[in-house]
Amino acid sequence: MEINGNLPEYAVRKQNYSSYAAQSMVEGGAARGTKKKGTEKTQETAGNSKSKSTAEYANELAKLVPSLEFKVGNSFSTAKSGKTLTVNPQLLEKMQNNPEKEKEMKELIKGVESAVNMLESVNKASGWTVVYKHCYIDENGKYRSIAYLRNDFMLNMSDKLREERRKNSEKLMEKTKEKAAEKKDIKEDDGADGKIEEKTTPNKGEQLLNEKLAASIDGMIYLNDTDIRTIIEASKEENAGKANIKQQVGVGANLDLKA
Repeated sequence: MEINGNLPEYAVRKQNYSSYAAQSMVEGGAARGTKKKGTEKTQETAGNSKSKSTAEYANELAKLVPSLEFKVGNSFSTAKSGKTLTVNPQLLEKMQNNPEKEKEMKELIKGVESAVNMLESVNKASGWTVVYKHCYIDENGKYRSIAYLRNDFMLNMSDKLREERRKNSEKLMEKTKEKAAEKKDIKEDDGADGKIEEKTTPNKGEQLLNEKLAASIDGMIYLNDTDIRTIIEASKEENAGKANIKQQVGVGANLDLKA
């Protein structure tokens, strides 16, 4: 048997195998460590990308409600001033992954903007001022809002006059409902010069907000999901009616030119 450095041949082979195995384990561990770091880095990058994407998505949605401050959170804003719309983060995720849900919610968010503008219009006509208005859309896409309004004129009135004014407001609301029931169309032809006369009957959304104001004792107004959808439909009908009137006026003008 050949001797190699006082060790038998099989002992040399065993020693070499052990060294090879140890080296392989070290190299394999280093490779796994590098792969793990790479995976962690990839996951971290993906997480940052997703967060950035969500922030960008929220900024896009904010453009649909320029009258309010857009926020992402799990409840209303608690601020005692300002106008905000807070959307649940889970809903944002659903919207990003479901085109139909996204379309529905964008329609709702646009409706919130319409409701704010409509409320401002009603306030100007009745002397109320918005102190704060906070809206929230939960993870299921359900809307609710709270608003605190102040009427400086009524604050300076006596309790008796304030109660009389409230009753008068309720009577006015009843008359408005009756007029709306008697005549649903907002236009009619007077038959003389072909002009279209537009009636100023409040739409369903304005009626709803007026009723909320009349019923409010402490200036707090609450809207739920059904309320906001009523306002959205009323806004759509009003816009469609205006477009129809504009189209008819345009047709009438063209006929006059041809004549």
